[in-house]
Amino acid sequence: MYYKTEVLKFKNKVLRNGLTAAVPVKMHSRLQELKKEEETLLKIKVMLQDQLNRLKFEEGALKSIISAQTDEGASQRSSPETEVHINLDDESEINRTKLLLNAAVDFDMEEEDDDEDEDEEDDEEDDNELEFVPEDDEEDDY
Repeated sequence: MYYKTEVLKFKNKVLRNGLTAAVPVKMHSRLQELKKEEETLLKIKVMLQDQLNRLKFEEGALKSIISAQTDEGASQRSSPETEVHINLDDESEINRTKLLLNAAVDFDMEEEDDDEDEDEEDDEEDDNELEFVPEDDEEDDY
């Protein structure tokens, strides 16, 4: 586009001055540079449009995958198997509880942070517990 405006300026200059001579060498080289630049910019434009189309396609594919996973996760959460009520005070009942390992992993950042905080509290409680360490009879050399 810039090339076209330069050509128009040059033509107007030739018409005003009545010049019929050949294009000056400096102006000719400048026009060639501008033409090459325009071609390069057009190639870049085509490449960027292709890339944009690919990205839009990938975005659509990812959105469909996410919606499929969300729909699948919602159906798993609403199934009666996932709703297990146990008495947390009864250790034998806890041990008999079936683990549901195929549950959908769909957490918010807050829920993950809460889980991490609870894990840290559990670790602190474990650190405060006393451990039984058997004594070695061989070390007593009194």
